[in-house]
Amino acid sequence: MSNLPPHILKAFEAVVGPDNVSDEDFVVNCHDWMGLGADPSTRTLLGKAPAAVVMPGSTEEVAGVVKVCNQYKLKFKAHSTGYGNYSGVGTKGSISIDLCRMKGLEIDPESRMAIIQPYTTAGELVSEAHKHQLMCHIIGAGPIHSPLASATSFVGVGVAGNHTSINSRNMLSLEWVTPEGEIVRIGSSGSDAGWFTGEGPGPGFRGMIRGLYGAAGGLGVFTKIGIKLYPWAGPKTLEWSGPHPYRGTPPPENFATYQLDWDNWEDATKATQMMKNSKAVAFINRMPPAAVGHCLTATNREYYDLQRTGKLPDIATKANAVGWSVTTMAWTKAQFDWNEAVLNKILAETNGRKMDISERERDILTAAVLTSHYVARFNRMGDCAGVSMGVLDSINLIPEVVKRTNDDIGDKETKAGGKMMEVDTEQNWMWLSEGRHFWTENNPASTRSFVKNIVVCVDFILSSFISNEKKPLGAALFVHGEASDLFGPKLGHPNKWMRKVKNTWDPNNLSDSKHFIQPEAAKESKAWPIAKKIFFHPWGKPIFRKILTKEFGKDDPK
Repeated sequence: MSNLPPHILKAFEAVVGPDNVSDEDFVVNCHDWMGLGADPSTRTLLGKAPAAVVMPGSTEEVAGVVKVCNQYKLKFKAHSTGYGNYSGVGTKGSISIDLCRMKGLEIDPESRMAIIQPYTTAGELVSEAHKHQLMCHIIGAGPIHSPLASATSFVGVGVAGNHTSINSRNMLSLEWVTPEGEIVRIGSSGSDAGWFTGEGPGPGFRGMIRGLYGAAGGLGVFTKIGIKLYPWAGPKTLEWSGPHPYRGTPPPENFATYQLDWDNWEDATKATQMMKNSKAVAFINRMPPAAVGHCLTATNREYYDLQRTGKLPDIATKANAVGWSVTTMAWTKAQFDWNEAVLNKILAETNGRKMDISERERDILTAAVLTSHYVARFNRMGDCAGVSMGVLDSINLIPEVVKRTNDDIGDKETKAGGKMMEVDTEQNWMWLSEGRHFWTENNPASTRSFVKNIVVCVDFILSSFISNEKKPLGAALFVHGEASDLFGPKLGHPNKWMRKVKNTWDPNNLSDSKHFIQPEAAKESKAWPIAKKIFFHPWGKPIFRKILTKEFGKDDPK
């Protein structure tokens, strides 16, 4: 039980009803674990259980809950499906606004859009959209994620982006409960003109409340949006093959899936430009080979045994170090044949080739591309994961980004006995967006069971931020929260603008900003320019790692 006074609990109950408020230990502790970044044990809970969980069922109830928080000066954080640890409250004793009762979903096929609420999942949305020969964008978190959350609040990039853009750009009109409890409709819905645009009639400031990255819950609560849908040439219901956990999707009629390979990223980048210009390839995705291996195996033990005995398929080894998983999509046989001819010509001109893959491997790659069904499988490599870079920029940067990652990693991953997970290549996930630019992030796997492992992982992540600070590679997305003030000054001062927006709309600082920005810069940020020179100098690294080791505690004896 929390220490929240009974009269405050009664105030929340008056808004949402007594069945939708709880401060019971089992409820608040469930909201202290959000999947990505923690495993289900007391050892790795976030350690910031909310004081209470409140579950509103409408926008008006959300506004009422936020007003109660303002009345009693309680911090709050909303979440929908709760995929990652950034969904949890950032301050112990905050109120968790769980939006699980808000599941509205309406397809508008003529306008090629949908109107959704926070707990509508991408899997539900794409299933309904397919019935109208449409599809939605699904981010890397997979079909369980909330498209509303990714569109309004957190990044929004995903595997199918070459055809379906990114959700920060797919968001149309939206409904927003400000940090002070005011209900605002942005764009056409603000004039009761529908949900088809975020600009035009009504207030239009999507860029301010969303930006490129999102406020991650630090600017109130988003309760409804219009979201773009895209043409889908496949069936109304996807066919699935294979037993769990090897579920795959056979390419539908007039679709084809291939694993493409080149000798170097310069040739692959040239081919990528040609593929996106020709429109012959709809979906372009790169899973690092180790991640492919985890998609093709049921358990870590199976992966380990196959890797140690050299029996992993080529697409799960360094033989696939430079490559793309691609899927073509056509409405007719003639268009399908044209796609095939163009792709073959591109491969011939760029020294590329199609790798041999089994039917089962093809189906799993297709499922990964069309539904993002397997992306989250990389979490299985360790019980926590980090992101060392997030680059959304020109396709021409691909070779340099991969080289930079390899330089930053050194032998931490690729050398047997290294301090991070042993793999054949760097862990850069990549996919195209809108046929214009590409996204990449590097996801080093680590485990909290061995402190040395997670210390080196954190060291690597910060080192990669520092190298990008010295020589930026495109727009860096994962500089947020406390890192905003550490790295923002060398990356165009986004922290200053983030803080202006935060302080304007949340003057009481009650919308939890752990993953966005604080009203004032932390004292540590002022010392950072000197501290990083000390801690990331060769003789200072041991000191830094000792500090981290003390922070993370002891190895798990199990």
